[in-house]
Amino acid sequence: MFIAIIMLHLHLINIPLPNIEVRDFIAGTSLAISLITAYWNILRSAKFVSPPLRWIVLGHLQEPSCLIINFPIAITNIGSRTGVIDSFYIEFTNLSTHQVERFYAWQESILIGQAFKGFGEEIPTPIALKSGESIIKYYIFFPDSVGYMYTCGLHKVSLYAYVNGRKQPVKLYEQKLDIDSILEPSSFANTISLLYSYKLIPTKILKVSNYGNKASAMSMIEIVKK
Repeated sequence: MFIAIIMLHLHLINIPLPNIEVRDFIAGTSLAISLITAYWNILRSAKFVSPPLRWIVLGHLQEPSCLIINFPIAITNIGSRTGVIDSFYIEFTNLSTHQVERFYAWQESILIGQAFKGFGEEIPTPIALKSGESIIKYYIFFPDSVGYMYTCGLHKVSLYAYVNGRKQPVKLYEQKLDIDSILEPSSFANTISLLYSYKLIPTKILKVSNYGNKASAMSMIEIVKK
């Protein structure tokens, strides 16, 4: 048995190996690069990215009494195929109590100024983006629980998208908020009290403060710089 194994080993040594030349190696490398390039430019599915929000508006809706949230979403498709986002939602988390409330993108609008159209039955339409395309949308988010209102302190906003063809929602980003003012209902009919903030210098936490109608421009800048 031992002699047979030795004879088989000697026989395998005598089997000629294929002669691989430099041109064969170059051809194989070129084929691999071509396949990778084809996958990257043609076969990759849609992939959406979005930078964290830079401004946010919190509103106190009177009827029904609840919190509404307004901010823009900048979305880009960095994949190779056209992709469709059916809808967005956010998870609004109190980092002290760990209470999580889900808000759904219900209307395309801006709460500040004359662009706010009031609340109707329309809902946002899906977004279709080709490879490399970008778009900015302004959404008003409504809470899942009627009557929901936050408390002061640290919160976290997590943005999710329902992408067509995916079974699970895609998480785009998280943004921490430091909210130091409570929204009170407006004393005027058909008006919404607002709390808003803008991040001049990108930091980890977006400070949301009640600037007040009489605050000077410089004092507002000092607040948002912190």
